[in-house]
Amino acid sequence: MKIIRTIILYAALGLSIVVLWHTTLRSPCSKTIAYDIGEFDSRFNISREEFLVIVADAEKPWEKKAGNDIFVYKPGARFKINIIWSQEQERLYKGTNIEKNLDTQQSSINSLQTRYQSAVSSYEKSKQNYENKLAKYEQEVSYWNERGGAPEPEFNQLQRDAENLDKQAQTINSQLEKVNTLAEQNNQKVENYNDNVSEFNDLFVEGDEFDAGNTDGTEINIYSYDGLQELETLLVHEFGHVLGIDHVDDPASVMYYLLNEQNQDGILQDADISALAETCRL
Repeated sequence: MKIIRTIILYAALGLSIVVLWHTTLRSPCSKTIAYDIGEFDSRFNISREEFLVIVADAEKPWEKKAGNDIFVYKPGARFKINIIWSQEQERLYKGTNIEKNLDTQQSSINSLQTRYQSAVSSYEKSKQNYENKLAKYEQEVSYWNERGGAPEPEFNQLQRDAENLDKQAQTINSQLEKVNTLAEQNNQKVENYNDNVSEFNDLFVEGDEFDAGNTDGTEINIYSYDGLQELETLLVHEFGHVLGIDHVDDPASVMYYLLNEQNQDGILQDADISALAETCRL
């Protein structure tokens, strides 16, 4: 019975050492996490090869600070990184299309406003020229009327001047119609542009929560991203969660709960590094 007890005690001691290793000595940064690409929706504007490159880049900030190759791509690994289509991505693509349309509309408005200004300038010059000639014509008519009438040569010239003034007035009216038409077209285009701006602004807010991706420790799911840099930042953030790092309070940190202008480049800040050091007991 003593031998059996001795063996049992040794076994218990060995189990205690293993538990001590896993709970006290071993940290999340001391093990290697092999991953593979799981679900990959082709509707995203990225190839599988491009996605793998971005994933590899997203590992590096944590691995560099930890001094260890924590994440390793291994086809067939149980840990999966999935890129899953979502309504959020539909929203982002809709916003991108609106933005492109706004650029086109802005160019059209600029061109139309240039034409409008040119038409206004031509109209004002013609109108001023007409008014000067009309004033001179009326002065000539008044001069001869005071003298009881104009001789035939002068009378005929005044008749021709009156006809030319009528034609010039018709031209000016046509120019004014063109100005008004261009003004109406411009106002309509500006109204449509402003409607699209409102629609675009309704789609987006100052910062987006990191619900564009998540992890449960066995996989990473990416649901939406606006550009490849944002995709990399999302992956850096989710890799941090895989290591056991929670959200931090610094808005400039990758592990802040909001994606914003301060942390969109995916660069680890002091708060991120401190959280990594605490979690991995560096």
